[in-house]
Amino acid sequence: MDDGWKRSACVAVEAGAAVLVATAVSDALGYVGASFYLLVAGVPVLAVAGLMCFGRAVDAEERGAPDRTARVQSTLLGLLIVAVVLGAAARSPAIGDGSVPVAATVALALGLFFLALQAVIALAPLRRSPADR
Repeated sequence: MDDGWKRSACVAVEAGAAVLVATAVSDALGYVGASFYLLVAGVPVLAVAGLMCFGRAVDAEERGAPDRTARVQSTLLGLLIVAVVLGAAARSPAIGDGSVPVAATVALALGLFFLALQAVIALAPLRRSPADR
């Protein structure tokens, strides 16, 4: 896969990270409604990033050179999307209350964990097995 696709996927992941960080800041400042809408806006951005990573994995598989990193990244992005959707769903009934439900905070923390895990994997690629060499 060319560098353009990799850069596009990175930008999408970075935009998703910005959404999660903005959500955490919004929660800290007490803007529960804004947090909800930030998470809703982040779903399609993260979906695009996940599809790009999945496409990279499929392309590598077709070339006969499986890309385990792309597989792991696309799986983590899928889990991240689930965490974001669950966080938004937990927030929706509390928009009028002005309080952040515990489940929403846990989902946000889980999303940030998945992002951190993706960053570690991107910085230290998975070791190739002897069969892949």
